[in-house]
Amino acid sequence: MLARKILLGSGLLGALLLVAALLGGLSQLAGQQSPGLLLIQQDKVIRFNTDTGEGIQVGTATGRISGVSIVNFRFSEAASGLPDITFDNRAGITDLDGDQIIFHNVGIGRFVVPPLIDESLGATLTNQVFGATPLPCPGFGGSCSGVGGPLVGTYEVVATSGKYVNLYPIGRKYPYRGIAYNPSSPPGDPEDFGAVYVEVTNTPLP
Repeated sequence: MLARKILLGSGLLGALLLVAALLGGLSQLAGQQSPGLLLIQQDKVIRFNTDTGEGIQVGTATGRISGVSIVNFRFSEAASGLPDITFDNRAGITDLDGDQIIFHNVGIGRFVVPPLIDESLGATLTNQVFGATPLPCPGFGGSCSGVGGPLVGTYEVVATSGKYVNLYPIGRKYPYRGIAYNPSSPPGDPEDFGAVYVEVTNTPLP
């Protein structure tokens, strides 16, 4: 009987320790979330016309607004010339309830040129991770493989449905920063476009 009590007590203690460990892990994960962010968006570029600078990216958004993201974008060469760029986008998110929100996303960016070069690259791999040309995509008329850089601007609410009608008034703007980068080629196809990572701050602009 004593041995059974000890065994049951050990089992209960083990279960309590497991619960504590799980709660501790969840607490750590919660601590990793940035309370100052409205959303994080992670997209894949699926279309990019290098002549017009127009394209489409799709992915997911997580945070106070979570769901599937679709962005229609247009990059243009800045008045100062490349590697400086401007962009004029529409970013739409649909959540699990089917509620939707659309942002007008504008700002500026700069291609990272020249890109970081891996001098240790040997015969096994012949392609640089970030490309090797000093300024790819000249005038948006050539291949944009292996080019990208940081972006900054704003997310302005322009259309809402469902819960977002009251939560996010039309015209409200939020600071935004992101990074977009296309892989280099060859060996990839020039239409194997890259990825986009976005952080939108939760504090509205005055």
